[in-house]
Amino acid sequence: MKYPPKILAAAVLISILTASSCSGPDPDTKAPDSPVGLITNAGDGRVTVTWITVAAGDLAGYFVYHREAAGGSETKSDLLNPTTLTITGLTNGTAYRFAVTSIDEAGNESDRSTEVTATPNDEESLTEVGWEAWEAGEYETASSSFQAALSHNQEYAEAFTGLGWTALRQRDLETAAGRFDQAIQRDSANEDPRVGGLIVHRELPGGLPIAMTYGRTALENDPDYVFSHDPTIDTELVQLMLAQVYFLNGETLFSYAQVLLDDLVPGNGLDPSVSSSWVVDDTTYSTYAAALLALIEYAFTLHGG
Repeated sequence: MKYPPKILAAAVLISILTASSCSGPDPDTKAPDSPVGLITNAGDGRVTVTWITVAAGDLAGYFVYHREAAGGSETKSDLLNPTTLTITGLTNGTAYRFAVTSIDEAGNESDRSTEVTATPNDEESLTEVGWEAWEAGEYETASSSFQAALSHNQEYAEAFTGLGWTALRQRDLETAAGRFDQAIQRDSANEDPRVGGLIVHRELPGGLPIAMTYGRTALENDPDYVFSHDPTIDTELVQLMLAQVYFLNGETLFSYAQVLLDDLVPGNGLDPSVSSSWVVDDTTYSTYAAALLALIEYAFTLHGG
């Protein structure tokens, strides 16, 4: 049977419309953009990661991935809506890598962001890093680590001690003196800042009385003192510097200097009342003061300084 052209055209149109309504829209397979602008902020056993919001109308949220930088298993966060996450329970001193993805409502997940690395730390571990840098002569790095430790705990005495010794090695004596004083105020049982204070204050104008107090106290509290970060700074050196401070304070304290020197240079034979005894290292001096000063300098050479 033949149908008129108008009927055939109508049938074709119905067929096209029916097929179109049954097929529906194409599925969403396009993932959103990867997050950018990752920033980390490390703390005590934690790292906070933040990033820039991804512009996508159907954005469902984000996933954060982290693992130890040295390798190992990876951890994936729950779906997040805010653009920040604080990850806790991390090991201080261990470096971690972090990456973020975005995901839309259709379940399309983006490629990962560029990885960033962060190391959680507390004031103790940061101070240990500072001392390692100090011992290696990397004083800028040491100072930064000690300052970072104080950002965790503003009352941490060991960080003030580290800053004092760092400033001393950099010959910033005023700063060193202040840092040592701050350390002693927070931990009076530690002799390291007192010994540092002795070294610094003996060179500062008007600092001799403070240097004398620090030196005496350090020797009384720890007769076998050794600075763990530089073993050349020990009880003998403290005695030498204190003898020098006594000498610089004037004639009334010469006898105190002599007592320390008798221990450091046994048999030196100096006697303030016997001019024939004013001999040091085969050199004769015209005054007891000159001989005593020469003996101090001679004792420094014996100590290695």
